[in-house]
Amino acid sequence: MKEATHKSLEALSRGINAELAAYVFYKRAGEIIKHAELSPLLEQLAGEEKDHYWILESQYDNLVRSEKWVTYNDIMRQSGLPEIPEDMAETHKQRLTLLDKSTDPIAILKMAIELEKEARDFYQLQLEVIDDPAARDFYSYLTKFEQGHVNVLTGWLKKF
Repeated sequence: MKEATHKSLEALSRGINAELAAYVFYKRAGEIIKHAELSPLLEQLAGEEKDHYWILESQYDNLVRSEKWVTYNDIMRQSGLPEIPEDMAETHKQRLTLLDKSTDPIAILKMAIELEKEARDFYQLQLEVIDDPAARDFYSYLTKFEQGHVNVLTGWLKKF
């Protein structure tokens, strides 16, 4: 396997773990926060993170099989989503522990914003180190999507 492909697989694996963590975070946050408008938003965000998880998994699988990137549109045409286990890195476990101890929507929104900024920054970093046009499009899309999450959550934080 080429070194570039190996590095891409490592980056995808980190992204997969981040999306998994975000999915679990939003599912739990939705159980904790009982708010007529915020609860459905958290559920929506969980679904979007699950979609990102699936997209990254598909890209990882394709790189393992062919050492080529697939376009984002081709990935989105596939049906079905994987079941997501709840095991993850220590950092994310610590964040979930803090989440479980909080009922304050402001504190939870701040944690969510931090989570989204980490994901956005990670995907942005990939744009700086990857030359493949399909990979750049892939990470550019994810960077913008995560920034959208930051914007939405920041707007909600201002409401509170």
